[in-house]
Amino acid sequence: MPIQEKSTGLKAYRIAFVAAIGGFLFGFDLGMIPSANIYLRDQFQLSESQFGFATASAVLGCVFGPALGFWLCDAIGRKQTMIVAAIFLALSAIITAVPDIAGTDGPATMNVFNFFRFVGGLGVGLCSIASPMFISEVAPHNKRGSLGLMYQLAIVTGHIVAPLIAFIIVYVLRYQYGVQDGTIPANAWLQAWRWMFASETVCVLMFLYFVFTLPRSPRWLAEKGRDEEALAVLTSVDGPEFAKIEMAAIKEQLSEEPGGWSEVFAPGMRFALLTGILLAFFNNWTGWSVIAGYIPDLFEKSGLEDRAMAILQFAMTYLFMGLMTVVSLVLMDRAGRRPLWMVASALAAIIMTITGAVFHFQWSGPIVFLVIILCTIPHGIALGGIPWLMMSELFPTRIRAKAVAVTTTILWCFIYFGAQLFPPISAFSKEMIGSVGGAFWLFAAICLLSLLFGWTIMPETKGKTLEEIAASWKSS
Repeated sequence: MPIQEKSTGLKAYRIAFVAAIGGFLFGFDLGMIPSANIYLRDQFQLSESQFGFATASAVLGCVFGPALGFWLCDAIGRKQTMIVAAIFLALSAIITAVPDIAGTDGPATMNVFNFFRFVGGLGVGLCSIASPMFISEVAPHNKRGSLGLMYQLAIVTGHIVAPLIAFIIVYVLRYQYGVQDGTIPANAWLQAWRWMFASETVCVLMFLYFVFTLPRSPRWLAEKGRDEEALAVLTSVDGPEFAKIEMAAIKEQLSEEPGGWSEVFAPGMRFALLTGILLAFFNNWTGWSVIAGYIPDLFEKSGLEDRAMAILQFAMTYLFMGLMTVVSLVLMDRAGRRPLWMVASALAAIIMTITGAVFHFQWSGPIVFLVIILCTIPHGIALGGIPWLMMSELFPTRIRAKAVAVTTTILWCFIYFGAQLFPPISAFSKEMIGSVGGAFWLFAAICLLSLLFGWTIMPETKGKTLEEIAASWKSS
């Protein structure tokens, strides 16, 4: 049935907020593992490679999520894909809390744990394609930057809440039940990591409740020939005048597109695809995304022996990034994507150089926390959110799910290899120069390449409709 709700200025923000909860689950799921993995390492005596895989197993699921996601997004819609994602995440949260429920022990338990982390990663991968695509397809073009960044803000919020909940769990187990760092309680109910993963179930159920209130994507409806419903959604978002103009542009573009894989790799679109791939690369290898999964471990290595405090400081770093993401949300539709990207890339190069020096000279204490905080600034302002925003802006409607699946899959590959490679890169840096500082200097060099990308290749999409952006590639 067509949606009859009257247009309000807040409707687009409400829809974007609900869809962005998928980003919260993304942040919560991946934000919990850095707090939990130090306990898993002790309990299961994990080697460095096993430790890396336990950290990255969910990300491996995220790599495969978009491949399933593009088919679901086209077949059943963006909204229903988010519901499927929530089911995967709920299953993962329950089983990873009790991976030994079938009586397995040791390596077998970790196999069960890693498999269901993979299942949760599939859910995160589905959210990572469906949620930002849904937001970009519903948002008015003059608000799309700020609304699109709500997804990134939700990711950061999930990363804040996850370690805060982990801190509360560790605190309660320590002061109410006497569980101390370095000890492994025989009672499974007193093992902190179990409660950390189980806590995600509450967040997933909330997401399921709210996502049922969303309309369908108007562009998906138009693609399926359900024009009346699509027009009703557009009208409810920004009024009838906007809806008629937008609907006409959508129908015109849909009539011109073949919508197959050949269109994804057609001249012009290949350049859009390259842009999306480079955005995905720099999103991850400018530093923050690689080190984020190991921040509590980095704090421990810098001399902070209290694990609860390491987890709390981890949450505080993401709280600061949340503030930077709010700044980005305010500036995005004013300053534009390219200026923010170039400023953030230059700033990241400077900060990564300084961070490398701190770890190279093995300084300890508050300065370690300070430089980690500084690393969040460029990521929060641009390098973290703009790729998620622009990857859903760059492509025409009928190939958007396919193209976004390609760029998002590649993004998750970069995240996975980053999580897997940071320990060996750090070990190599220690062998060559005696510290992990070389890893941060590698990121600084990549930040300079990111600046060059922003200066020479990256397009500006501020203030343009999705149809105008898609048409621009035909003239490229």
